[in-house]
Amino acid sequence: MKVTAANAYGQAEQAFDDWLADHARSGWARAFEPATSTLRNRALGRVAAVLGTPAPSAAARRWVADTIQAWAPLEVLFPTRDYPDEPGVSGELAAHMTAIVEREYAFMLTAARCTLVTEWLQADAQKLGLDLVLAEAMLAALPDGTDDCWVQQHIRMSLALAEYLHRQAIGMRQLLADAVAMSYTTSVALRRRQLHAACRSTPCLVATTRRYA
Repeated sequence: MKVTAANAYGQAEQAFDDWLADHARSGWARAFEPATSTLRNRALGRVAAVLGTPAPSAAARRWVADTIQAWAPLEVLFPTRDYPDEPGVSGELAAHMTAIVEREYAFMLTAARCTLVTEWLQADAQKLGLDLVLAEAMLAALPDGTDDCWVQQHIRMSLALAEYLHRQAIGMRQLLADAVAMSYTTSVALRRRQLHAACRSTPCLVATTRRYA
């Protein structure tokens, strides 16, 4: 088990280095946290916490699901790739950023102008994206984690729901039927309940994000 844990940690380290070297994925996060060692220690500290639990694979699955929950609403605002085949994910929300910030992130506008709030949110998105990369890399390296085909389906549903809720908040035309959104909501919630039940002792490991300068 020690060899397996060391391998999983090594995979996470490599995933961190790849993320750090890709400015498109890490640039905004590094703008607000320029110390690479601080980013590394925080991120890999969460990896070590998962590997230190009695059931690392179950803890990693819970970390994946919890991180997707926080990451998806920001990923649809600042997409890191195209989603041409994902129903309900348009790539159009960036054009409505001002309205989204004013409606959904108004509490942040008390501390900064809209442009800076947008930069904070993009940095948050990248930190959460890093955690998702680390969690998936670690899970794939654990003995019973290589067949976790649910992850991509969970991501697809979470992204579609995130866009659905943003569109609802600002009164945009919906791309996802209400019945489909309800079905996705039920599936996502059920998966998270199952993963939490399988690993009750694991604390929430979702990255804390900086909101105010």
